Amino acid sequence: MKLVACKECQDVFKLTYDKRRCACGKTWGYYKEDGLNAVYGGIPAVPIGFANNSLRDAVLAQPTEGWGKRFEAFVIPKFCPTMVFSYEEE
Repeated sequence: MKLVACKECQDVFKLTYDKRRCACGKTWGYYKEDGLNAVYGGIPAVPIGFANNSLRDAVLAQPTEGWGKRFEAFVIPKFCPTMVFSYEEE
């Protein structure tokens, strides 16, 4: 799963096929038609990924109380073929 974080307003949003923006409007992003590749933009934007299997396992292991199970998340590199930064809004 791909997300975008805004360093300006601290908002984090999940990408969809429709363009989405952070709360302050300075970052944006969306999935391309193939559902794998994505485009994002805005100077304060930081792409983030969740390991889907890890998130699924943590959700399935949700406890009734106490701490939940951790899952793997990571900052996507600045140069990534499936998550392309665009200086111009598309």
